[in-house]
Amino acid sequence: MKSLQKLKLILILFFALTLSQSCDRDDLVDQFDFDDSGYAEYDDSDEDWPDDDFDNDSSDDDDSYDSEGSESRITAYSVSGTTITKSQDYNVSGQLKEAQDDVAKHQEIWELVKKIVPESYMSKMGEFEIYWGEADGSAGYVVEMNPDLSVWKMGIAIDYAYEGGFNADGELAHTIIHEFGHILTLDNTQLDSSISESNCQNYYPGEGCANKESYINQLHSRFWADIWSDFQSSQDSESGMQSFYSKHSDRFVTQYAATNPGEDIAEVFATFVTSSTNSNANTIASQKLQLMFDYSELIELRQFIRGNTSSARGRSYLPVAGSWKKANTIGNPKKGCVHRI
Repeated sequence: MKSLQKLKLILILFFALTLSQSCDRDDLVDQFDFDDSGYAEYDDSDEDWPDDDFDNDSSDDDDSYDSEGSESRITAYSVSGTTITKSQDYNVSGQLKEAQDDVAKHQEIWELVKKIVPESYMSKMGEFEIYWGEADGSAGYVVEMNPDLSVWKMGIAIDYAYEGGFNADGELAHTIIHEFGHILTLDNTQLDSSISESNCQNYYPGEGCANKESYINQLHSRFWADIWSDFQSSQDSESGMQSFYSKHSDRFVTQYAATNPGEDIAEVFATFVTSSTNSNANTIASQKLQLMFDYSELIELRQFIRGNTSSARGRSYLPVAGSWKKANTIGNPKKGCVHRI
């Protein structure tokens, strides 16, 4: 009996150590309280951010992220090439059941995803999920499915996708581009998930150690390293992050980009895609956009997306760069490894 108890203790300690060093589990979620804008609320008395409260219960077969998130999950699809196939309908009722039954809307959202994510990149997406975003105020998310960061899941909140009409003001397109930007900058071609933070010589965004020449390491070393200590000392409260942004606003394409380097590069990518011209402004924010133009593969992605999201009638699915609803809000810099916007 004592031997069994020791074995259990060893397993528990090993599991806890693994979680503390890695974001490889796709059921890790930042369970913050959210306000109506979709951003974490904080206690006015001490202005602290809510503590990270990861739910690591893996007993459920439905791979639920957390108790609140699982209640908002509607339908899961597997991705094969450019085709999605329903793999699970979750047990929902009321307006979520209505959203579940409206499969035509699911497909309409996926058609816009296909306009933004080229077929050659679809192998990076293993699952696609429709969920209800009202519970946490999010419009979309991505999370790695494989420990090596080679395959990812994308979720889109159907209620936000149709708020004011399908893709009103380009909001849904921005969400997809932003989340696709996370996959581009955090996958196995950019990060090495086998290297722990303590052994990483480059920027460590959470999922793994960034390769020296990776997009996010270049962004961090060029545009974050000199303000890193200021950023770290500002993370404990929303007021601190607001002050950090105000002090360095010329460095960021949106206020949300100041959340952390991961959100910064996703917003830079979204602005890079949605801007009609290459800015010549003499700001660090413009230099970040120029960083995107330094990579031929990113220019090709930009051309693909812009070409697919305009029609002969002049209709564009894209928002005006920086006009999206969450551009002028600040996120919690201590978020977990599920990337939500």
